[in-house]
Amino acid sequence: MTDILVTLNSGYLDPLCVMLRSLCINNPLTHIRVFVAHISLTEKDFALIESVVKPYDCEIVNVRVDESRFPDLPFNYRWPKEACLRIFAAHFLPESLERVLYLDPDIVVIKDIGDFYSMDLGDHLLAACTHHFEVFKLLGRHRLRMSKGSVYINSGVLLMNLEALRREQKIQDVYDYVEKNSRKLYLFDQDILNGLYHTRTLAVNTLLYNLDERYFKFYNAFQTDKKRRIDLNWVADNTVIVHFCGKVKPWDPGYKGKFGERFYLPYARSGAKELTRDLKGI
Repeated sequence: MTDILVTLNSGYLDPLCVMLRSLCINNPLTHIRVFVAHISLTEKDFALIESVVKPYDCEIVNVRVDESRFPDLPFNYRWPKEACLRIFAAHFLPESLERVLYLDPDIVVIKDIGDFYSMDLGDHLLAACTHHFEVFKLLGRHRLRMSKGSVYINSGVLLMNLEALRREQKIQDVYDYVEKNSRKLYLFDQDILNGLYHTRTLAVNTLLYNLDERYFKFYNAFQTDKKRRIDLNWVADNTVIVHFCGKVKPWDPGYKGKFGERFYLPYARSGAKELTRDLKGI
């Protein structure tokens, strides 16, 4: 069994449906259990999600989190409270779970995730990928006063060691960190996870497990040896998880990237009639 966590509000239902479809199609040999953590989703919302995964060996678990349980979650117009729920996954998911793979809704899974999901975490709390190259790594570490040699990770794909987090994570420590560093936190959940757990995070291969188009371009730009550069065919053959970071997404009218047509739209179109709005005209 593969346990997946998503956290969202109704604004990201359509991308979630596309992500789940891609996950199920490319992982047909395992039972997938998806914990949908939320504050305000409705029965109608869950009916939509269930309709998308019905053809597959996929179980949806409704995890409603009362706002009063984590009253001091930071949020703003771009980062809803649900974004920070992932930080506390060990405190609201079943204690029987040893690990869970958190995935942002704006992702497509294009290969089997088994090797990543089952990797040895050792005593690390998290395994994740960076989207930064050297100069940006330095800026991220300096802003959050991360230790030398640590890596600023993207929080859109997180393999979480729930056993270790239950033992070691204290909710009040998170609130204290937010209060002390509020002016430094630009990306809320991501900055909090980096600031608190950078010494306990295992950095894994971005090209395989959390590739976005900007990193793809930077990676190629930094390769002086042309033989080391990658193209869309390489991504299709090797990458497991493609992430659509940034403000403009493949379902937005202003999207101009190449990843969307190749990796996102096939999953959106394969079941567009199930979605709450038509994605075929992207």
